[in-house]
Amino acid sequence: MDASNVTNSVGLVLDILGAFLVWQYGLPAVMEPGGTRYRSRSGSDPEGPSTEKLQYRARSKAGFGLLMAGFILQLLSNFL
Repeated sequence: MDASNVTNSVGLVLDILGAFLVWQYGLPAVMEPGGTRYRSRSGSDPEGPSTEKLQYRARSKAGFGLLMAGFILQLLSNFL
């Protein structure tokens, strides 16, 4: 296999892993154009988000990051 095929294959595997994480944990939180997040008042926690919520968000962002890295690698493989 040449470098182009390996890069494309690695990108595809990252895309599959990222798609699974996004499917499992959803997309990262939606932001308004001004930079504030939408929040619900009924579920507000004065102590801040729990460790479980932070891990959930981190996995969601990791999935999106894997998707982006996979797409970049697949695009890069076209130029190798």
